Amino acid sequence: MFPSLKYTFSGHDSFQCRLLWLKKGYDYLREGRSFTADDAPVVLGVGNNMVRAIKHWLRAFGLVDETTDTPTKLADLIFGGRGTVAPFDAFLEDNATLWLLHYQLVKTRFASTYWLIFNEFRKRKIEFTREDYGRFIEQKGREEGFSISPKSIADDFGVFLKMYHRGIAERGAKTKDREDSFSGILTELNLVHSFPRKTEDGKGEIPVYVITPSDRDDIPADWILYCLLDSPSIGLSVSLETLENDPGMPCAVFAMNRAGLRRKIEQLVSQYDFLTYNDQAGVRELQFREKPADKYQVLRDYYVPANV
Repeated sequence: MFPSLKYTFSGHDSFQCRLLWLKKGYDYLREGRSFTADDAPVVLGVGNNMVRAIKHWLRAFGLVDETTDTPTKLADLIFGGRGTVAPFDAFLEDNATLWLLHYQLVKTRFASTYWLIFNEFRKRKIEFTREDYGRFIEQKGREEGFSISPKSIADDFGVFLKMYHRGIAERGAKTKDREDSFSGILTELNLVHSFPRKTEDGKGEIPVYVITPSDRDDIPADWILYCLLDSPSIGLSVSLETLENDPGMPCAVFAMNRAGLRRKIEQLVSQYDFLTYNDQAGVRELQFREKPADKYQVLRDYYVPANV
């Protein structure tokens, strides 16, 4: 369903993406500027390493072309499109937009940790520690012929936590500076939770993390349809089993359970007359009478309802 994965675990300079970084970077590029310009730190109001991090996150979220740094159509729709199109949600005030960005971060696979954690690792380890993830990546490297230093693995996992976990400061850790304490862009999704566990010697505690599948009532059903239209391998029908279990599909990416998926399918079928759901003779699949040519229309339907 997806091409071979080239694994990358760096580029963020250990900075999680902050809430307004994507808009700041988008506006900067739409002004015709370059991240390599000498005055980039001054114009963006951040240090050199944060300039690199902003560039990294725009690519990781699929908001700019990886080779030209040209904003994508999705970026134009969210942030405003050269002033000619009203932005969908330029300041990311709707949690639905954060879910869309989460999908983008996992789907683009520019930053490998997010694809691996949501599609594979969390299914192997329901409860996991930083060390568990390190062992998983080391094994993955042996199986698929790549190597990465333990420090790089730890740094990348630390950034993952800062992106998603509200209580990122692990027990005993100290925030180095005020800038480092800013929450990651996706903490509001409450996807990653933690609890303390006693160490083997019983003298201390370590944080254990969990991503628990749920109904995900706060995800618009439209996002499930957008995911399918965004997947070139999906034809005129897709089985419930595929939607539940395959990498890159809604239940994997959003950590959604079957009940939540079924409810969203019901909403989609009642909302769009080109969709039907077949649950007969052992066949359970969502079917398209015809597939919309423009996947972005699904987003327009959500952000700009026809009756407005």
